[in-house]
Amino acid sequence: MPESISTDVLIIGAGAAGIRAALAASEAGADVMVVADGPAAVAGSTFSPIARGWGIQALVGSERTDCNLEYLYNEIIRIGLGRCDPKLVRILVEESGQRVEDLLSYGVRFKKDADGEYIRVKGCFSKVERAYITDDFQILKQSFKSRLSDSNIKFLKGRIVDLITEDQSCWGAWIHTEACQLVQINAHSTILATGGGAGIFSDNLVGSSEEGDGYAIAHRAGAELSNLEFIQFMIGLKQDGTRRFFPIPALEKTNTLMNSLGQDILEKYTPDIETRQRAVKDKLAHAPFSCRDMSHVLDTSIARERMYGRKIHFHSDDSRDQPKVVHFAHAFNGGIVIDEHGESTVAGLYAAGEVAAGPHGADRVGGCMMTATQVFGERAGRFAALRAKSIRARSVTRKTPHLIKRIINQSVNSRKDNELKELSGKIRYIFSENLMILRSRQGLSACLREINETDAFVDKIGDMNQLDRLHFKDMLITMQLIASSALNREKSLGSHYRTDSIP
Repeated sequence: MPESISTDVLIIGAGAAGIRAALAASEAGADVMVVADGPAAVAGSTFSPIARGWGIQALVGSERTDCNLEYLYNEIIRIGLGRCDPKLVRILVEESGQRVEDLLSYGVRFKKDADGEYIRVKGCFSKVERAYITDDFQILKQSFKSRLSDSNIKFLKGRIVDLITEDQSCWGAWIHTEACQLVQINAHSTILATGGGAGIFSDNLVGSSEEGDGYAIAHRAGAELSNLEFIQFMIGLKQDGTRRFFPIPALEKTNTLMNSLGQDILEKYTPDIETRQRAVKDKLAHAPFSCRDMSHVLDTSIARERMYGRKIHFHSDDSRDQPKVVHFAHAFNGGIVIDEHGESTVAGLYAAGEVAAGPHGADRVGGCMMTATQVFGERAGRFAALRAKSIRARSVTRKTPHLIKRIINQSVNSRKDNELKELSGKIRYIFSENLMILRSRQGLSACLREINETDAFVDKIGDMNQLDRLHFKDMLITMQLIASSALNREKSLGSHYRTDSIP
């Protein structure tokens, strides 16, 4: 049988949301254990080397007037296009300033001008220069690490296998450790801070571990999810194994985006110069794709050329530099449904950060995801600790499910199947082709069939390593949830674009 460990609060994930949740739970007097597959303040999109910094929306000090608070609230609601939870947005706005003050107390530095005033910028979709931007990424990481080192929070390097559920509640999780041991962690409260699922797309701006396993694991436990069809996609550049953001102002020049036939694709798809100029102007206001304004013609032009199998290159003033232009999956706006405490629809299971839904909608104000990691990370940690303390004496009989028994009893010689790598590449390609910019009923339905057929095929493979099988099937569950959400939403909205949209 697996080793058993007990704690008050178990946190899965050590990015910005997981760390903030851990600190809040510890400060509330709970015993806390954090599990992550990498070191704290390294894993997750928060600390991605591609980003190299943060932007965070907040109203601090004297800015917290009724007028400013209401304006930010209305801006988030408007940009979310009816898909935000108003109650969670109100909390996000009201507590944003205090959470930035917390970051400053940790030692996080934000950029200042020559006069010593904080530099504030507009986030994507926003019209107000309100977002703080981090000054030094290494100091940012070190600030979180130092705060953690001063606490009694325990760490375990490993990956979640499944949640422990009994009586329609969550009581911890099974973890596969770095030492290849299966550990049962019993907890009165469990917080998922596993990040998003952009890593399941062939082209993405995140780490390889961000494949949406938190969505699948929560779904298997019976938690409700929403808004999974709303995903941010960015125009980016690929060259010699590197990934970087596309310089949007370059689109104001002609012959910037050229296909393999030597055609300017913007002129090809949008011959009217005034329409092109309007599209570029709208695009300068937000990097993520959205069909809310004319900027969508830039993204759809690129997507259509790629759909036809034509490569697109970025032509800059440096004739030697002609990287390939693609769309990258960047971040999810939806996920696990939470209440004002950060608790999911499964008692004792909390979520914070990109894995959680509610504070964001069909589009998201740039910098609000970071605000959400701190606001709802703190809330999830604090309320998870309060719950844990209130039920410490409660005893629950926990059965070992068949899924875990198979892992425990598998042969030590169970193969690491290369077949999964081939299947993974194939299904990621199909998924990416149908779930990025251009979506249609025909494509989404075909994609779902492929996902289901792949899932059935994997079940028939004999002596496969059970953990490999489980993690692969979790990726398929996440894909199925996203594709189903996109299929069910027949009307284009924000980051969700249907080529066959119903008016």
